[in-house]
Amino acid sequence: MSAEVLIVSPVIAPARGGLADHSLRLAQELAAKMRVAVLTSRGARGPEGFEVLPRIGDWHAGAALTEAIASSAPNATILWQYVPHAYGRGGVNLAVPRVMRTLRQRGRRQVVLAHEIAAPFSPWPHRCLYALSHRYQWRTLRSSVQGLGLSTEAWFEVLRQREPALAPKLFLAPSPATISVCAWSGELATLWRAAHGWEATTRVLAYFGTLSRTKQFAWILRAWQEAQEPGAPVGLAIIGDPPRFRCPAHLQALFRPLGFLPAEEVSRALRAADVLALPYADGVSERRTTFMAGLAHDLAVVTTLGPSTGPNLRQAAFFRASGAGEPSEFARHVKELLRDPGQRRRIGERGGTAYREAYDWSRLVATLTDRLGSGPAPQSRD
Repeated sequence: MSAEVLIVSPVIAPARGGLADHSLRLAQELAAKMRVAVLTSRGARGPEGFEVLPRIGDWHAGAALTEAIASSAPNATILWQYVPHAYGRGGVNLAVPRVMRTLRQRGRRQVVLAHEIAAPFSPWPHRCLYALSHRYQWRTLRSSVQGLGLSTEAWFEVLRQREPALAPKLFLAPSPATISVCAWSGELATLWRAAHGWEATTRVLAYFGTLSRTKQFAWILRAWQEAQEPGAPVGLAIIGDPPRFRCPAHLQALFRPLGFLPAEEVSRALRAADVLALPYADGVSERRTTFMAGLAHDLAVVTTLGPSTGPNLRQAAFFRASGAGEPSEFARHVKELLRDPGQRRRIGERGGTAYREAYDWSRLVATLTDRLGSGPAPQSRD
């Protein structure tokens, strides 16, 4: 039985990373509604419930990629998971937009989920070349597809206003949490703390995700240290990348680098935490699955507002945020929430409600089901 939708993604879980996790959950959720196959890199594997086709050895080999898509699912709508860096070194891959153009000429229906569009410009020559290439790739591929799903409202608003002719193709496609919420009991938080060597009264500040300069980990360390009070310790739990820093001796008993955990263990840690700290350098946005995981777990989140933050999140009251360049304000929000369980509970409940109403997988699947409908490939150029 042939697939109705062919998801094209260079990675899929159990490979690590946000795109790999998203590709897995996307396939699982769509498979509950339609027949799904995933075309991915050689060596990949996936769970039962949909077909995984690990057939691509070189994503720059345009003719081979075109043939793999054509032979894997000759009649399926093609759903591209698009992050430039996933397709080649520096995100430079001119073959992918050419493949999309060839498929359009063959009458194939294509939809793109864009989790990133282009890297920012940089004074470094090679990075500037990457940024220019990303923009060329984006302008080339969008004329070949019928739908452009953008994971970030800020990008959506800019493109919609700057290029009205492109607007009919655009739709907002926030990235839901890739961590399912575990069953909850009132004792879970106490048991989790005990399992990690902490007293039941220890307040827990958590970070979840990978680490890079854009995640501003130094802000979290500052907030954690400033939040310590006599008789009211604050533990720091790092879920994901283990950070490289020298923990002060007097805080070592309160530091837990948990590393990469199975999804169920991640959910337990988020359930047990009091505050989730996510100081993104570019500001919070709908593509941040770690932010979405915090909301899904009814957890009080402290984050940042920046150029990637769209109008709806800027006006939201279901998390706390500082400016993306204001570490003192960020630390203040963290400290205030750690001291006030009532406020933590109210913010967490509002966040959970907002997530279920606007961002969870049922919303994305409903949007995609409409966009993945039958019809001829577009013939016009932007």
